[in-house]
Amino acid sequence: MSEFSKGFKSRRPNKSFYDPAFASGWWVYGTLILSWCLDLLPLSHLPYFPSFLVLTLVFWTIHQPQRIYYWLAFLFGLLTDADTGAVFGQHALTYCMVVFFTELMSVRLSWLSSIAQSISLIPIFYIPAILLTIEAFCFGNGFGPWSVFAQGLLSVVFWPAWCWLLARRWVPNYGA
Repeated sequence: MSEFSKGFKSRRPNKSFYDPAFASGWWVYGTLILSWCLDLLPLSHLPYFPSFLVLTLVFWTIHQPQRIYYWLAFLFGLLTDADTGAVFGQHALTYCMVVFFTELMSVRLSWLSSIAQSISLIPIFYIPAILLTIEAFCFGNGFGPWSVFAQGLLSVVFWPAWCWLLARRWVPNYGA
């Protein structure tokens, strides 16, 4: 009998040493701050550059939902708005929606491999592009640049590597 026909006995399918469910708070919040710093780079404002903060928020919402709060996503959104000069609250709304929709799918996504997760996360990775297009249309800028939709596709491509990187946390070696 397969694992799926037995029913979901636990939320986490594998409990290996590299399971992100065992990550410390320092690692979770440290990677969020580091990914926000990566989004501060000048290259990150290009439409063909994935948002590492969105990737990290999605990853930790799937694997550590008890540590990712809406106020945290909102705070990072306000900081991103201040950096990019966007309408204040645009990225905050986007990041909160990304966290919300990822939470809706988190139990199912925790059972999938990172490649299968990347395919399932396509709608979530396109939330920022869709909201940017709606915002540009509402403020009279037409439909905005269509190249922002490439960011969602690049997020799908980067997802397996980003999962691998965030799951390999630094563990101190006290015995050696």
